[in-house]
Amino acid sequence: MCCPDGVLFSLASARAKFLSQIRSAWRCIDVETMSMSNRWVDAEFETIFREHYPRIVRVVRRVLQRDSEAEEVCADVFLRLYRKGPEVAAGGLVGGWLYRTATRASIDVLRANRRRGVEEELEGNEFAPVDGHAESPLADLLRREHIGEIRAVLAKLKLEKAQLLLLRHSGLSYREIAEAMQVSFNSVGTKLARAEAEFSALYERQQRQSPKKQQLQTAKEGQ
Repeated sequence: MCCPDGVLFSLASARAKFLSQIRSAWRCIDVETMSMSNRWVDAEFETIFREHYPRIVRVVRRVLQRDSEAEEVCADVFLRLYRKGPEVAAGGLVGGWLYRTATRASIDVLRANRRRGVEEELEGNEFAPVDGHAESPLADLLRREHIGEIRAVLAKLKLEKAQLLLLRHSGLSYREIAEAMQVSFNSVGTKLARAEAEFSALYERQQRQSPKKQQLQTAKEGQ
């Protein structure tokens, strides 16, 4: 299947930015400390980059408001992968490593933004349910409400719970989530249920603590 022109342009732009960072990074790395067996074959790494970058950047954009931030996080994640070497890809687990590392990094940036008082009032459909996945009450909430409010709650969740929700609402299967989070397949459903329950509780508490939101809700109900 052909990629749309916009996707190809975005991927090409990301690749160019990433390769620029790679060149800068290698000037700061003592190459002698790395064995040749722990170095990527360029063609192999580029295949991984082209296969996984569009998926990873979509997940990160659910967390961060600005595309520039999301692209920077993704470039940093792939740079970490490059530095780690091909052993990360052993057993075909590179996708899980990328999801786990990218969600952690994006949540760290989200929390740092909120500590600096960076707020947002954007509406969007970043959290709309993915085709083929049933829409849960949380997914409906995510679809309808201010994305800024959702991100505020994600920033308050424990890291693992925030990652679980992000991955599930990005369309990953239970097996893919288990691989990414390095947990047992049988535990994923329970962990997701707990994460959704905590998200809903925090969201409701946030709404009760926001008089402005309560006034807006009252006005909507009176229409």
